[in-house]
Amino acid sequence: MNEKEIKLLNWEGKDKRIRLDDGLYLMIRKSSKTYIIRKTVNKKAQVITLGKHPALSLRKAKSETRKILDADTSNVTVDTLIKDYLNDVVYPESKVPNQVEGYLNHIRNEFGVIKAMDVKRLELVQFIKTYSRTRGARSSDRLRSYLIQLFAYGVELGYIDGKNPMEGVTKRVTGYKPIDRDRILTDDEIKMVWSWRNAEQGWQKTEDNVRLIKFLLLTGLRISEAQAGYVDGDKFRVDDTKGKHSKNEKRPHWVYLTKSAIALLPLPRCTPTNIQAWLKRKLIKEGITNRFTPHDCRRTFATIANDNGVEPFIVERALNHRMQGVMATYNHADYEAERIECAKTVEIVINDILRVKK
Repeated sequence: MNEKEIKLLNWEGKDKRIRLDDGLYLMIRKSSKTYIIRKTVNKKAQVITLGKHPALSLRKAKSETRKILDADTSNVTVDTLIKDYLNDVVYPESKVPNQVEGYLNHIRNEFGVIKAMDVKRLELVQFIKTYSRTRGARSSDRLRSYLIQLFAYGVELGYIDGKNPMEGVTKRVTGYKPIDRDRILTDDEIKMVWSWRNAEQGWQKTEDNVRLIKFLLLTGLRISEAQAGYVDGDKFRVDDTKGKHSKNEKRPHWVYLTKSAIALLPLPRCTPTNIQAWLKRKLIKEGITNRFTPHDCRRTFATIANDNGVEPFIVERALNHRMQGVMATYNHADYEAERIECAKTVEIVINDILRVKK
């Protein structure tokens, strides 16, 4: 149908809708002829009014229709949503982008080709439950958290019409129960760590991994900090730590390298998840039920320092914790000498523990 034919159309006693092109219709009423777009969104009909004839030409109406249908968010897949979320949110803002991307890859493998608007809550919950059985409750709860954030962004972008399908999905579906940890390593456990040798097969060697565990005990660093750091003279520096502060806040850190710490370098190159999983398997083989984690090494470092006369605020600086109260506002001292002494104190205590025979 062309402009001339549209001009000749008249109302014939009742409203009438005429199809002009894919998705484009002309609505003829007693007093007007109106171009509209009809499409289906989430199995519901949606009507978009473009304008009235002849103010809006047929050519312009077709052009606008193509633009709208080409940009139709109802066809956006989960894979596209993940790409947008990575580029817009994760890479610019996340302090652990590699970890987030790893979880998003699991989501992509399961739902990537499905339209974001068509993903159902039941499917998501079943996916989380299966993940929990194979990967553990803690990992599945992280997955749950990333799913909530991902689909919330889909709603924000307009890719999902209505509620976030993950809204209201709680920790109950993962079985994860967070606990406040106060675990530190006992003297016997410290001796056990230093006794581990390459008795296992596989690409991850015991002595490679245990070097990192020992390094955490001697320095009080997090795994991510130990992996990101570098040697600078007698110090091990981290240009941007991954603590509980915003990504835009750069909080560099250094620790003193004692002789015992230097002997452990270079550290193995693997992810925090690799080390955590390896240590869990190793402790199960050792028959330890109340297993310690790599982060408990950091707590052990702090406890040894405090128990052996290091001032608490020096320990806080050695851990790169933010000072509290007036100290946070006015005290920006580096306490280099005191922090070096703190590291040496922990080294001496650990070496004394290793010398004591059962």
